[in-house]
Amino acid sequence: MRTYKSTRPSAEKRPGRISRKSAHAIAICASVAVVAVALALSLTFGLRTKTPTDNDTDVVVPPVQITFVAPLGECKITKPAALDKLVYNETLKQWRSHNGIDFEAKAGSEVMSIADGTVKSVENTILEGVVVTIEHAGGYTSIYKGLESASVAENDKVTGGAKIGSVGTMSCEQHLGAHLHLEMKKDGKLVNAAEYIDVENNK
Repeated sequence: MRTYKSTRPSAEKRPGRISRKSAHAIAICASVAVVAVALALSLTFGLRTKTPTDNDTDVVVPPVQITFVAPLGECKITKPAALDKLVYNETLKQWRSHNGIDFEAKAGSEVMSIADGTVKSVENTILEGVVVTIEHAGGYTSIYKGLESASVAENDKVTGGAKIGSVGTMSCEQHLGAHLHLEMKKDGKLVNAAEYIDVENNK
């Protein structure tokens, strides 16, 4: 009995293994899909309106605009500030820095706050007379020295142009007679008050 081998192709084929090239293609497609989903999620949540909170450091606070006024009705500078050099003090007979500007004024003249703020302190000193310190917005501080008396107290709220005291003398600048000595600070650092107050229009 003869046996014949069929030459017809088998109706069913065994499943073959996935080629290495196909596996790489599938992996790349999967990676692209994951990246696309992550990007979509980040855009969706990232573009949501962020509500500022007290502890939110990302909120940009615009700089405070503050206008300074003259501390006296008429301002004439008799001695400018000398923050980065020493000047001779005739009263003390020594070289020292001059941290503020001196305004010519008669004894008893009204001294006004140069801007809105809060009185930080009122001190009665031996060398500098009555000293009033006021804190303003934007990190500014004004210091009024050589006052005869103060009409404000610690923690008082003041407005620019409001009376805070009257002109007297400073023992450490006795040779200048009655005058107002005004100092200013920005973020705790001394600055030249003449650069912030328009004294040209108040002479």
